[in-house]
Amino acid sequence: MYRNFITIIFCLIFMSGCGVSNIVNRGEYIDHKSILVGAPRKDLLSRFGAPIDTKKDTTGIIVDIFRIPQGETTTGKVLKGGGLLVLDLFTLGLAEAVATPVTDGKNYISFEVKYDKDDRVQECKFLDQK
Repeated sequence: MYRNFITIIFCLIFMSGCGVSNIVNRGEYIDHKSILVGAPRKDLLSRFGAPIDTKKDTTGIIVDIFRIPQGETTTGKVLKGGGLLVLDLFTLGLAEAVATPVTDGKNYISFEVKYDKDDRVQECKFLDQK
Protein backbone atom coordinates (compact mmCIF):
# COMPACT_ATOMS: atom_id res chain seq x y z
CA MET A 1 0.00 0.00 0.00
CA TYR A 2 2.76 2.45 1.01
CA ARG A 3 4.74 1.56 -2.12
CA ASN A 4 1.77 2.33 -4.41
CA PHE A 5 1.25 5.69 -2.70
CA ILE A 6 4.90 6.69 -3.30
CA THR A 7 4.65 5.59 -6.95
CA ILE A 8 1.55 7.73 -7.48
CA ILE A 9 3.23 10.76 -5.87
CA PHE A 10 6.27 10.39 -8.13
CA CYS A 11 4.05 10.08 -11.22
CA LEU A 12 2.17 13.25 -10.28
CA ILE A 13 5.40 15.16 -9.79
CA PHE A 14 6.75 14.13 -13.19
CA MET A 15 3.50 14.83 -15.05
CA SER A 16 3.33 18.37 -13.71
CA GLY A 17 6.73 19.42 -15.12
CA CYS A 18 6.99 21.52 -18.28
CA GLY A 19 10.75 21.61 -18.81
CA VAL A 20 10.96 18.21 -20.49
CA SER A 21 7.89 19.01 -22.57
CA ASN A 22 9.45 22.29 -23.75
CA ILE A 23 12.53 20.47 -24.97
CA VAL A 24 10.78 17.53 -26.61
CA ASN A 25 8.18 19.68 -28.42
CA ARG A 26 10.63 22.07 -30.06
CA GLY A 27 10.45 22.33 -33.81
CA GLU A 28 12.79 20.84 -36.34
CA TYR A 29 16.43 21.82 -36.59
CA ILE A 30 17.06 23.95 -39.70
CA ASP A 31 20.40 23.85 -41.51
CA HIS A 32 21.69 23.90 -45.08
CA LYS A 33 20.47 20.29 -45.58
CA SER A 34 16.88 21.24 -44.67
CA ILE A 35 16.26 23.43 -47.71
CA LEU A 36 16.77 21.51 -50.91
CA VAL A 37 17.77 23.22 -54.14
CA GLY A 38 14.91 22.80 -56.61
CA ALA A 39 12.15 22.74 -53.99
CA PRO A 40 9.07 24.79 -54.93
CA ARG A 41 8.57 28.15 -53.21
CA LYS A 42 5.09 27.16 -52.05
CA ASP A 43 6.59 24.26 -50.05
CA LEU A 44 8.87 26.65 -48.16
CA LEU A 45 6.00 29.06 -47.53
CA SER A 46 3.82 26.28 -46.12
CA ARG A 47 6.68 24.93 -44.00
CA PHE A 48 8.10 28.20 -42.59
CA GLY A 49 5.21 30.63 -42.98
CA ALA A 50 5.36 34.06 -44.53
CA PRO A 51 8.83 35.55 -45.03
CA ILE A 52 9.78 38.73 -43.17
CA ASP A 53 10.88 40.31 -46.46
CA THR A 54 10.43 39.56 -50.16
CA LYS A 55 12.29 41.26 -52.97
CA LYS A 56 11.96 40.96 -56.72
CA ASP A 57 14.75 42.17 -58.99
CA THR A 58 14.48 43.47 -62.56
CA THR A 59 14.92 39.99 -64.05
CA GLY A 60 11.97 38.61 -62.07
CA ILE A 61 14.02 36.63 -59.55
CA ILE A 62 12.34 36.48 -56.12
CA VAL A 63 14.38 36.55 -52.89
CA ASP A 64 12.68 35.72 -49.57
CA ILE A 65 14.14 36.30 -46.12
CA PHE A 66 12.80 34.06 -43.36
CA ARG A 67 13.24 34.35 -39.59
CA ILE A 68 12.03 31.32 -37.66
CA PRO A 69 12.64 29.72 -34.25
CA GLN A 70 15.52 27.26 -34.44
CA GLY A 71 14.45 23.79 -33.40
CA GLU A 72 16.43 21.01 -31.80
CA THR A 73 18.07 17.94 -33.30
CA THR A 74 16.65 14.57 -32.33
CA THR A 75 19.80 13.71 -30.42
CA GLY A 76 19.63 17.03 -28.58
CA LYS A 77 16.02 16.43 -27.63
CA VAL A 78 16.79 12.97 -26.25
CA LEU A 79 19.89 14.04 -24.31
CA LYS A 80 18.47 17.27 -22.88
CA GLY A 81 15.04 15.79 -22.15
CA GLY A 82 16.51 12.67 -20.55
CA GLY A 83 18.96 14.70 -18.51
CA LEU A 84 16.23 16.98 -17.24
CA LEU A 85 14.05 13.99 -16.41
CA VAL A 86 16.85 12.46 -14.33
CA LEU A 87 17.43 15.84 -12.65
CA ASP A 88 13.70 15.99 -11.84
CA LEU A 89 13.94 12.52 -10.31
CA PHE A 90 16.82 13.42 -8.01
CA THR A 91 15.34 16.77 -6.97
CA LEU A 92 11.77 15.44 -6.66
CA GLY A 93 10.56 17.87 -9.31
CA LEU A 94 12.17 20.97 -7.84
CA ALA A 95 14.43 21.35 -10.88
CA GLU A 96 11.37 22.50 -12.83
CA ALA A 97 11.52 25.89 -11.10
CA VAL A 98 14.81 26.56 -12.88
CA ALA A 99 14.45 24.38 -15.97
CA THR A 100 11.09 25.62 -17.27
CA PRO A 101 12.13 29.26 -17.81
CA VAL A 102 15.49 28.19 -19.24
CA THR A 103 14.03 25.68 -21.72
CA ASP A 104 11.20 28.01 -22.70
CA GLY A 105 13.55 30.44 -24.46
CA LYS A 106 13.89 30.41 -28.25
CA ASN A 107 16.80 30.96 -30.58
CA TYR A 108 15.95 32.37 -33.98
CA ILE A 109 17.61 31.71 -37.31
CA SER A 110 17.45 33.91 -40.41
CA PHE A 111 18.09 32.77 -43.93
CA GLU A 112 17.72 34.11 -47.45
CA VAL A 113 16.31 31.99 -50.26
CA LYS A 114 16.76 32.91 -53.90
CA TYR A 115 14.42 31.36 -56.46
CA ASP A 116 14.76 30.82 -60.19
CA LYS A 117 12.23 31.93 -62.81
CA ASP A 118 10.07 28.85 -62.09
CA ASP A 119 9.79 29.70 -58.35
CA ARG A 120 12.11 26.88 -57.31
CA VAL A 121 14.93 27.23 -54.79
CA GLN A 122 18.14 28.23 -56.52
CA GLU A 123 20.25 29.19 -53.51
CA CYS A 124 19.94 29.38 -49.73
CA LYS A 125 22.18 31.49 -47.51
CA PHE A 126 22.03 31.60 -43.72
CA LEU A 127 22.34 35.13 -42.36
CA ASP A 128 22.58 34.89 -38.57
CA GLN A 129 21.55 32.91 -35.55
CA LYS A 130 20.19 34.75 -32.51
